[in-house]
Amino acid sequence: MGYCQNYVETAPTAVYRRYDVGVTSEKLSELSSSELHAFVLRGGLSEQQALDALRNPYCGADTAELIADSRELLMSHTVRELLGGFRGMPVGRAMDLIATLPWTSLVALAQNPRTPPVIRRHCEKKLVSLLLSMSLGEKVALARRVHRPLVKNLIASADGQVLTALLDNQRICEEDVLLMINTAPAPAEFYSDVARHSRWGQCYGVRRALAICPNAPLPVALSALVQLRTRDISATASRPDVPDLVRSAARALKEKEDKGLRRVIRSGMDDSRGDLPHGSDNLR
Repeated sequence: MGYCQNYVETAPTAVYRRYDVGVTSEKLSELSSSELHAFVLRGGLSEQQALDALRNPYCGADTAELIADSRELLMSHTVRELLGGFRGMPVGRAMDLIATLPWTSLVALAQNPRTPPVIRRHCEKKLVSLLLSMSLGEKVALARRVHRPLVKNLIASADGQVLTALLDNQRICEEDVLLMINTAPAPAEFYSDVARHSRWGQCYGVRRALAICPNAPLPVALSALVQLRTRDISATASRPDVPDLVRSAARALKEKEDKGLRRVIRSGMDDSRGDLPHGSDNLR
């Protein structure tokens, strides 16, 4: 306590005159580490001032802990979010701060590269535990912005709207889409959404997966089948796990190709590999 009193007494008086309770965000951003600490130490901060102080690049962990001592300021989940991910904040205290955060704040912390790794992992685990109690709307919103470590947990829900929302997430990759197609049965609309998707509908590996997926509606599977290369059509015709109608269609397509009655889909890439970069197929 003596240290705090001495700090206040020796802090530059000009700082107090210049940075009053009504200090603007711009002025707070100009404070040095010692000036900012002195300003926060005075107390009586508004929520916005606390946020501006925590966003100041010169804000130290000791200053952040002063803000964390204010119960009034901790009523704001945005303040708790910044404090929970603040570098140098004791881990135990950070865990307490994020314990009551909404899922949106947990996602923000988990995706922020400045958040300490142990806190990021804790946020991810907390998000997984919250999935069971989330409403469908919340899951859909989460699917649109979630990062890859949590994608599998959302795929496991097998909810069509959640899976469709995941398709628009820029963080997912082809491997994730294939997992969606090949895991638990999804509503028929989902497979149609994949086939029509501006990004994934043009991906050869995704089209191949749709063609052989036993849960895909027949029109979707057949539409994907006719876009496959000869080798993959032949393989589809002999796969016992593919629906009979799709196998029959594959055999018919192969027979037409053998007789020269169908244009063959080839690729300029190495045919020894089954995968192509997006949009690299050449039809001729």
